[in-house]
Amino acid sequence: MSDDKLPFQLDVIQYDWLILGTGYEETLYSAHLSKVAKSTNLVLDFGNTYSSNIRTMNFREFQKLDSELPTNQYFPYLHKRPVFTILELDDNQKQINNYFANQINSGQEFKHFNIDMQPKLLFSNSPTVSIMQQANLDQYMDFKAVENQFFFDSATKTFKLTPTSKSDIFKCQFLTLSEKKQFFQLLHTLVKIFHKIINYQVDQNSTQEFDQNTTQLDEDTYQKYLQYKDQQAVLFLNEITSKQLNKDKVYAILFYSICFITQSFNNNGNKITTEDFINKFGKCIKSMGIHSKSPFLYTNYGTGDIPQGFCRISAVHGSVFITQSSIRIYKIEKEDNEYLITSNLHENQIRIKQGIIMNKQIYDSYIKLNQSIPEQEIKLEQNYILMRLILVTAKDQKVLCEEIRELIVDKLIEDQNTEHQQNPSIYVIPCKQFSSNPIYIFRTDSNSNSTSKDYELFYVWTLLEKQEEKELKETLKQIIMDIDCKYNEGEEKSINYICYEKVLLQEISKSEYKFQPNVDENIYVTTEDNDDLDFDAQTKEFIKNVQKVNVNVEENYYMVEKITKEQQQIEQEMDNQQYLLNQLMNIKHKE
Repeated sequence: MSDDKLPFQLDVIQYDWLILGTGYEETLYSAHLSKVAKSTNLVLDFGNTYSSNIRTMNFREFQKLDSELPTNQYFPYLHKRPVFTILELDDNQKQINNYFANQINSGQEFKHFNIDMQPKLLFSNSPTVSIMQQANLDQYMDFKAVENQFFFDSATKTFKLTPTSKSDIFKCQFLTLSEKKQFFQLLHTLVKIFHKIINYQVDQNSTQEFDQNTTQLDEDTYQKYLQYKDQQAVLFLNEITSKQLNKDKVYAILFYSICFITQSFNNNGNKITTEDFINKFGKCIKSMGIHSKSPFLYTNYGTGDIPQGFCRISAVHGSVFITQSSIRIYKIEKEDNEYLITSNLHENQIRIKQGIIMNKQIYDSYIKLNQSIPEQEIKLEQNYILMRLILVTAKDQKVLCEEIRELIVDKLIEDQNTEHQQNPSIYVIPCKQFSSNPIYIFRTDSNSNSTSKDYELFYVWTLLEKQEEKELKETLKQIIMDIDCKYNEGEEKSINYICYEKVLLQEISKSEYKFQPNVDENIYVTTEDNDDLDFDAQTKEFIKNVQKVNVNVEENYYMVEKITKEQQQIEQEMDNQQYLLNQLMNIKHKE
């Protein structure tokens, strides 16, 4: 233990809550407990930065990520179970990576990169955005609309704009006239089902396309929905669509480019129920047309800023944060409904009065350390692997060092178009094209402060089947290189030169999850990282479970006290009254 001594010691050793981790969900609890419940919190992260597995890194930090990831090595203290592994690169790409890293790190340019481990988008109208608005996170960050949403057309081998409106549908060239008509009818039916299940009242003055001329859902369709609600969504869709419809094409647009479901709808293991599908569809439709045609927002400076925003709120209201890889927690004991923590943070035990919240990665080591559950019950079920390919690219070969140009001399194009896209974009490739599962590509550049001005970032992710990662990775790299000259119809000929590559293989577990694994203990576990495009699954878990850590919580008052919100309404009414009085006074003066 003497080797683990920290250069500092805690001044205070008694807190209401101990929170282990600074990922999105942990920071929701931290912000709520400190601001709303007025609790004193000690928040620890066993890394050297905030945001845990959804951290955003500058280029130098990103380059060093390989050596910082947790391993399977056992330690006699709490530690993180590994989630990510790094895929080995070929020798040629290793050389390119090294030359580029030397070039970027030699000056200050590395600071202009903000690279996500797990990029997350925000649906404009969603539980996550609502809770961020309630927390006034716009004081700490701003966002970019994802302007373009593309779908891969297998017939022309090009990306087309995803059709989401009546005009889009009837303009698109990869659907026949019959398919267009049936697709639009299907969208209207799904909207009516969504409106029915949420008891939505249509605003007669609404300008939303799917609000206009919305007739009542027929009883037969609704009964079919109830019948298939808990079954696979594809079974329900088969019931309400024509047998003549090209289901592979239309379903692919619905599942992958509108609902953003990451597993093949033809896969029997796909657990997406009809109810889940309708909710995902409704969330997307509700979010369109708010900030742009697309439903998405992306955080300027990267996804990791979101949990950091909640950390700031928590810190302002008294929470103590320590992010340090050398933190050691050796033992957690329970005594008189309190927890005593033996650690290297203080020579005496830290006393936790109410409970402990920790992320799943740390909880697994807690179980082994305390041996409270038999070994056979704590084995993780690895259901699938998510491949995350992260590429830094350049269009202008002049920004590349001579050594890199020599390594890719056969790919260089003189006088190519070097302009970047102005806003983040997302591309969707349905399953059965290059992979067994859909492929998602997110593209961003300096316009959202993701890179320095000469470069772009491409995030590519897909669920893997068997051992296909190396072959699939090379296919995906070629798609990225050619995306503006071969796949994007109408684009001038240009190549995206790959300057830097990293491949993260992420283990995703679908084992049963419990927020409070043992009802006799005040130890709570946040959800596992997932393959979703957004944070809504974690947000919903927080909303569902927050009452277990704060019995006095008021519904919809998760980041603000009820009295404060009511006071804000009173003050707003007073401001409105004062405004009217001022206007009347101005009129009187004019007379």
